Amino acid sequence: MHFDTEGFYSWTASDDDGRGSCGITGELERAAVLLRQALESLGPGTTGVVQVVRLDRYASDPSYIYGVTLLRVCREKAVAAAE
Repeated sequence: MHFDTEGFYSWTASDDDGRGSCGITGELERAAVLLRQALESLGPGTTGVVQVVRLDRYASDPSYIYGVTLLRVCREKAVAAAE
């Protein structure tokens, strides 16, 4: 069982055109897998991060307090070889 006092993991992937996806999970490994899947679906030039988050219990609307970045990745753009 996961308790919200332990924190969660946020993953976010986006490309140069502003397309992307994101989510919250209680497992670091799951966040990394979901980030990788999102990066692959968006294609080259995509960037992504995994951060620690905690539920903000004092906010009037449900929200998170973002903490340290645990993972930052960039999927390189393909470069055509010159002949």
